Amino acid sequence: MGSHIVDAYVTAGHQVVVVDDLSTGKRENVHPDARLVELDINDPGLVGLFQAEQPEVVNHHAANASVSRSVREPRFDATHNVLGTLNVLEAAHRADVGKVIYISSGGAMYGKVEHLPMAEDHPANPVSPYALSKHTGERYVQLYGEVHGQRWTSLRYANVYGPRQDPHGEAGVVAIFCQNLLDGVAPEIHWDG
Repeated sequence: MGSHIVDAYVTAGHQVVVVDDLSTGKRENVHPDARLVELDINDPGLVGLFQAEQPEVVNHHAANASVSRSVREPRFDATHNVLGTLNVLEAAHRADVGKVIYISSGGAMYGKVEHLPMAEDHPANPVSPYALSKHTGERYVQLYGEVHGQRWTSLRYANVYGPRQDPHGEAGVVAIFCQNLLDGVAPEIHWDG
């Protein structure tokens, strides 16, 4: 997802710095006109990088996106999704970044749906460590906005799919189903789909 946002920024004429530890991202997905800095978002050096680069906007996509790993390793999930987000927010605040765009989660955030159609004010009911960590990240983004006057936007993408998606992970059911069909394997649908 993030690499497509980078492409759009570069195409629009913006200078782009990508911060990625490449634990799940791929170097070849980074636009050649963007500068890649290999760095974990929990690294204390993030503040210095933001201060040196002086970005107008930070578009924060970095996260552990594996729900099953969040269940097996909730500390890992919280370290990346909560503490990593706090480090991004603090670096953005200390570098006077104009706006933070936080990428949250759509379906995972709401858990069991109380009513349809759902609106943005539908109560959040996180049902996994991943969902809870993304909800917590949203609240921290909002809090930094209120306390420090930082402009922000939180986006709740749901079931995103498309080019460059890894069809071998647990997320991205469309990519997984397409790969299975190409491999001659019938799609497996659990519960109510």
